[in-house]
Amino acid sequence: MYAESSAQLEQVLIDNQARSEGVVVESGMRYATTTKVEVLLFVDQSVTNTLVPEPRLDRSRVVMTMELVDGRWLASQVDLP
Repeated sequence: MYAESSAQLEQVLIDNQARSEGVVVESGMRYATTTKVEVLLFVDQSVTNTLVPEPRLDRSRVVMTMELVDGRWLASQVDLP
């Protein structure tokens, strides 16, 4: 079900030439260990498409879990609460 709806959504975005640009305006740490951290990101996104060419501002929250792997912090999970 998810794969099918994702494919349909992807095609709608392509057909309507959807564009989005995001900026993290604020962030905070929810918890951290020496190898894992969970952060809360507040993101402002400017969204346009062929049907609505004037930019629309969407404000989103993102919870990102990152893990230290071979000396690099990598995202292991991203959630939109």
